Amino acid sequence: MKKIKEETNINNSNNSNEMGKSKRFMKWTAVLLYIYLHVFGIVGLYFLFIKAKWMTVFYFVFLITISSIALTAGAHRLYAHQTFVATWQLRLFIMLTHTLAGVGSIYNWVFWHRVHHKYYGTDRDPYNHKKGFFYSHIISNLLSVPTDIKKYSKDIDMRDIESDGYVWTQRKFYWILFILFGFLLPINIAIEYWNESTINSFLIIGAARLMITTNISWLVNSALLIWGLKKGDKFPVDDNSVFFLSKSYWLNYHYLLPWDWKSDEFGTYETGFNTFIVKMWRELDFINEMKTATSDDVREALYKIATSKMTMKEALEEIKANSEEVAYKEKLIFRH
Repeated sequence: MKKIKEETNINNSNNSNEMGKSKRFMKWTAVLLYIYLHVFGIVGLYFLFIKAKWMTVFYFVFLITISSIALTAGAHRLYAHQTFVATWQLRLFIMLTHTLAGVGSIYNWVFWHRVHHKYYGTDRDPYNHKKGFFYSHIISNLLSVPTDIKKYSKDIDMRDIESDGYVWTQRKFYWILFILFGFLLPINIAIEYWNESTINSFLIIGAARLMITTNISWLVNSALLIWGLKKGDKFPVDDNSVFFLSKSYWLNYHYLLPWDWKSDEFGTYETGFNTFIVKMWRELDFINEMKTATSDDVREALYKIATSKMTMKEALEEIKANSEEVAYKEKLIFRH
């Protein structure tokens, strides 16, 4: 036992030393880019309410809605956590609408989100919640990749993402796709089809839209600090924020069982707009093998932890294995 503890301590000290060598630097080009995006975006929101045509308003909401779906139900639930399996038609739709969001490729988004979950709450966590909302939501997205990026890559399994042809295509031709399909085409549609002014279309459909989709993407990684509960918090939270924000433990649950398709990105469970979209996809037969945890599975796992030598990690893996088995059986039943 002493030998094992000594080896563990040595490994831990080595890990901490390796983490200490990892450095991230401020990308000042990105800082300037996002400053300009938010300045023009705020002006665009003003123009949206004051000068835009009604068709532009509806078009603006539509683009943000489908981009949000691609970021949450698509990049997050489908690709990052594999909470369900999707048809090729849906994966193509998600790839195109994710490109509209202008937040980088699905591959990069998934990679850093998986790093976030694997090293959650540690110095290696790129969106470390312990450093506060400003760091998690903004600063973390303005920093360069860690100097020991090769070590990150070795620990993150991306084989499932690399085998997806649509993700590969988007990653390979991302900037061409984004400039043509994600930026110029949406702006030109408003100008061409209902004679919106060029300046309105650029500021609203260009800047304001991308400002909002960028922050939605960032919120997926920082939402715990807004909608999640901290240790010792009451439910509902005993302060004025309860009137504006619906806080719950469901976001904390997501970090234990990230593969549960019912976990909403912004603090609810089995409810919310994006969860409704996932349910609609199921009814339209666009997705199957939807993984979720049942109360019985959780109770049984807790019982085994309390009465045997089963660890929490082993219990969570057993719950996941049970959910995958049930999801596959439901798929077979549905088809036949």
